[in-house]
Amino acid sequence: MSAVDDDPPPPPPPPPGGAGGTAKLAAIAMGIGVAALAGWAIYDAMGDERIAPPDDEDFPPLPTPAEPSTRAMVSSGGGVGWTWVNPRPMALPTLYAVDTSDAGERALFVGVGGAALRYADDGLFAIDTGTDAALRGVAWTGGGEAIAVGDRGTILRMEADAVRPIEAGVEVDLRAVAATGEGQATAVGDGGTVLEVDASGARLVAIGTEVDLMAVFARGPDRFVAGAGGTIVRIGEDGPVVEPTPVSRALRGIGGCPSGSVYAVGDRGALLRRLADGTWRALRGPEGESFTAVSCDHGRVAAVTTAGRVLLLSGDGTVELPSGFDRVWHGVDGATEGRSWLVGIGGRLATIEQDHVRTRTAGPTYPLRALGAMGGALLGVGEWGKVIQQTEGGFGERESPTEAGLAALLQLAEGRALAVGDYGAIVDIRHDVATLVPSPTEASLRGVVGDADGLMMVGAGGIVLRGRLDGLRANVVPDVGDLHGLAGDASSAIAVGDGGAVLRLDERGFARVPCDVGVTLRAVGRWPIGAWAVGDDGVIVRVHESSCVVERRGGPALHAVGLGPEGRPMAVGDDGTSLVRGEDGSWGPSRLVIGTASLRAVYRSSSHVYVAGTGGVMARHILLDGT
Repeated sequence: MSAVDDDPPPPPPPPPGGAGGTAKLAAIAMGIGVAALAGWAIYDAMGDERIAPPDDEDFPPLPTPAEPSTRAMVSSGGGVGWTWVNPRPMALPTLYAVDTSDAGERALFVGVGGAALRYADDGLFAIDTGTDAALRGVAWTGGGEAIAVGDRGTILRMEADAVRPIEAGVEVDLRAVAATGEGQATAVGDGGTVLEVDASGARLVAIGTEVDLMAVFARGPDRFVAGAGGTIVRIGEDGPVVEPTPVSRALRGIGGCPSGSVYAVGDRGALLRRLADGTWRALRGPEGESFTAVSCDHGRVAAVTTAGRVLLLSGDGTVELPSGFDRVWHGVDGATEGRSWLVGIGGRLATIEQDHVRTRTAGPTYPLRALGAMGGALLGVGEWGKVIQQTEGGFGERESPTEAGLAALLQLAEGRALAVGDYGAIVDIRHDVATLVPSPTEASLRGVVGDADGLMMVGAGGIVLRGRLDGLRANVVPDVGDLHGLAGDASSAIAVGDGGAVLRLDERGFARVPCDVGVTLRAVGRWPIGAWAVGDDGVIVRVHESSCVVERRGGPALHAVGLGPEGRPMAVGDDGTSLVRGEDGSWGPSRLVIGTASLRAVYRSSSHVYVAGTGGVMARHILLDGT
């Protein structure tokens, strides 16, 4: 599978009173914030008083919303001896688009890094696309074949037994595609690009605009394209016609059912409905929150947002279905019958089941950076201050007092743990509550060792904190840069960081260990059998008392080192890299097969070894070394 990209930290939660209550809403890469959802009265987004003509269609009724449910697909093993723990069913990449067929019984999903999945017979199957370009649109074109489009002019024809590239003739990013006939489709992209695509190739269509186009919808002889600046162009038998809209915000989705209203949605709550005379009426959308996609759903229309909202539209009426998700839905697709599919960040999949949303994946999908334990239960911490804890039913998210990313975790007692992270955040985690501890620094903290009687922490700018939790004192190691990893205890530890920095630290000072590797070291582990550090360029060094020896170099960055199932050093990192040290001192691939997620943590409990990383990926292996 493909890696799951890391989102930027979200803004503060919305003010009280908005729909979604106290849910924390995630920001997307466009830098658009989220805000509370207001009522859904009709309004004109540009403030004019134009009176729209009456409607002349019958609108299907909207349901009474029911609570969301979860029905995760079956988990599977991740390699010999390794088993998926979270999320379920497996590590999925962030998905950007979906297209369904056969009333939702078949579906294609595409996303980051050339990822593509096929759903059929209640199972998910990975498709090797042969590209690392992000795929942003997909459409069934008949006969079990489909066309997918993406960045750098990527066009793929997905056949039953092969994926074949189609020459686009352009290098712009393609954002969406819609089927227009057997084996035929229309794709749109940046700079006003419109392409007619079939098995023989792609041909440019001039529509008289150079704005970035982000969505396309086909109905009969007409194709509607939408994009930046509130642009909508209808391409029909009479050629392209610009249809004026009452908004100037980017429109990111356009669609509807085989008959009835066509809707367009976009940034900052832009929500438009096309009337019978070809004019567009603005409806009230969630101000500050953005729509990402819109599609047919059981005869009405479904629209999704950057904050996990799922809205059903019929005429000017709307109703929200609770989704149990507060992050980005990137795509939605359905038909007049059967289930509609939703896809989103972190590989989240869900379906719309008439009156409620059913999540088809389970478990947190936030990037995890450290693992530990408390009271016999596994803990994980990661981006946006997330704290997850193992329960009888899987992993659940605990309330956190911070949105700062958390990078390291230490068990202080049977029922107490400590996490440290960005902006000097120190979080005291107990069974019933997690609280922020006053910190003597605003420098980001990356490592912590010790116990309740004495602690040591390291982080950005060479910061070193020592002392008890209620009396930490700060010092800075000069000319060392950022420190990224720490191993040992409060009286004797090894820290590693920028430019191959290796320090030996005690209760009062430090000593530098020469280590001429020339790259950043990101983690270090120390055990009775020795100490090893790992970092960029796949480097692994063995740290001796006053020197270090390079044992391996080359490949993806390594982010964590621990003892593996057989008690030998194990290093993990980007692109799903997992290495184990052999008895002869050489490093080779372990048996962990986890796709291309970036692995950030190795944790050894009394009975298992766990690894974790982006997308909430977590796998475990029972101990084999007799301990």
